[in-house]
Amino acid sequence: MRQAFGCGNDLAITILASAREGELPRGAVLWPIAGRDETTLVTTGLAQEVAYGRDGSMLVLHQVQPGEFFGSLVGGSAVETSAQVEAVVDSRGVQFATISILRLMESYACVGVAITRQLANRIDTMRVRMVETSMLSATGRICAELLRRARRAPDMTIRPLPVFAELAVTVQSTRETVSRTVSQLEKRGVLRREPGGLVVVAPHRLEEQVY
Repeated sequence: MRQAFGCGNDLAITILASAREGELPRGAVLWPIAGRDETTLVTTGLAQEVAYGRDGSMLVLHQVQPGEFFGSLVGGSAVETSAQVEAVVDSRGVQFATISILRLMESYACVGVAITRQLANRIDTMRVRMVETSMLSATGRICAELLRRARRAPDMTIRPLPVFAELAVTVQSTRETVSRTVSQLEKRGVLRREPGGLVVVAPHRLEEQVY
């Protein structure tokens, strides 16, 4: 809580008092839920915002990591885009009623700043993905996404181990192309699998494969 909002212990306790903690089961649709106007802070696990086409095709709009929000204030509305937020793995979160989080934003600058920064980062990420989809090959997009995920961790390890089908949807490719690309990168010593994760051994060489 302190890390998400950049606040001290006392304020973190005050913020938590305005919310409720709960489980976010793997595969569950977390947003939207009829009759519930909420914003959720993911504390552990992983969720993603996805959009579905009429033909059943799926597009991953954003991956929601621990410390990030989803819900009425930060996207996830299905009114226009048929988007929804789903739990990728068993996760946990802290759920705020929209009126509560709005009051916190009005009362404490750090809450408003935290949400504003996430919105800005999300817009930047979507802009980058649009450019990559238009200008990079499938292999380039896969390498760019692997590099992006690895850089979230100090040891350049992607955890949990990426599901190739999910990664393919994210970069608008196929599972077969992702599997083949990752296998080739492993043979070249750029990637290394370990229990529960995928290590980027040579980031500079992976970056070379993007373009």
